[in-house]
Amino acid sequence: MNKFLLSCAALWASPALVAADDHTDAKGEETKIVEKTGGKFSLLATECKAEDDSVLETTPGAPPLDIDDPNTPGCNGWEVNIVTSGELGKAMSFETPLFDINYGIGDNIQLKVEAPFTVTRIDGVSKTGVGDAEVGIKHRFFEDESRDMTIAVYPQLEFAIPGADKADDYMGPVVKFPVLLSTKVGETRKGDVMITANAAYNLATSSDAHDYIAAAFGIGFPLTRSIAMMVEGTTEQSLGNNMAGVRESVYKANVGFLGKVNSHVLWFGALGESYSSSDAEDSTHTCLVAGFRFLAGGP
Repeated sequence: MNKFLLSCAALWASPALVAADDHTDAKGEETKIVEKTGGKFSLLATECKAEDDSVLETTPGAPPLDIDDPNTPGCNGWEVNIVTSGELGKAMSFETPLFDINYGIGDNIQLKVEAPFTVTRIDGVSKTGVGDAEVGIKHRFFEDESRDMTIAVYPQLEFAIPGADKADDYMGPVVKFPVLLSTKVGETRKGDVMITANAAYNLATSSDAHDYIAAAFGIGFPLTRSIAMMVEGTTEQSLGNNMAGVRESVYKANVGFLGKVNSHVLWFGALGESYSSSDAEDSTHTCLVAGFRFLAGGP
C-alpha cells in the first residue's frame, strides 16, 4: 500500500517538476529555460525586462543605416548616438556632429530628439549652420518572441530650429508616418540573421514641396561575435513634379558595420552610394557614416 501511495505522489509531482523549467547542464549546474511567448499586442509594457548585453545586435537600423528598426532602448534606458556623416559629389554636405538622443518608457516606447551641425559646399561656396531637428515617438505595439518578430509605428516631425542659421535650403516642416518591422530569418554560431523593412508616408507642410513616400529593406548578420554587418536599399519617391517638371526620386544602397567595445559603448560605420533624379549634373553621391553609440540606464 505504501509503495502504491508513493507512486501516486510521484506521478502527481512530475508535472510540477517539468513546469519549473529547470534542467541540469553538462557541468551539473541548474539553468532556467526561458520559454518565448507568441504574438501579442500591447499599448505600454510596464514590466521592466533586463536586456541581455552579451547578445550581438544584428538588426539593421539607424545608425549606421538609414532604415529604422522597431527596437527601443528598454525601460528607463538611454541610447545616445554621436554621428558624423557626409554626401560627396559635385555638391557636398556633412553633418558633423549629429546628436541622436533616445529614451525608453516602459519596454516598448521610445522618445527621440536629434539635431545636426551641417556644412555644405556648392560651387565652391561653403556654408555652415544648424540642420533640421527631428523629434519622434516610437511605439512597438506587436511582439512575437517565438519568431523574434516586432512591429512598430514611429511618427516624427522634422523642423528648423527657430533662430538658427541654416546651411541649406529649408522647405518647411515634414511630418513622417513610418511603419517598422523586423524579424529573425536564420542564425549562425555567432548570432542571428535579421531583416528590417520600413514603409512611410511623409507629409510636406510647405506649398513649395510635395508629399513623398519612402521604403527601405535591410538584412543584418554577424561577422564575428562582436561585429555585425548590415546591408540596405532605400528609396524616396515624390508624389508630384517639381518646378522643372521632374518627379524627384532618390535611390540609395548602404553597407554598414556595428561593433561592441563593451556593454555600454558601440562603434559603427557605413559606406553607400545614392542616385537622385532631380539633378542630372550631380545625380550620384558617395555616402559616409561613422560614430559611436552610448547605452546607459535600464532596469
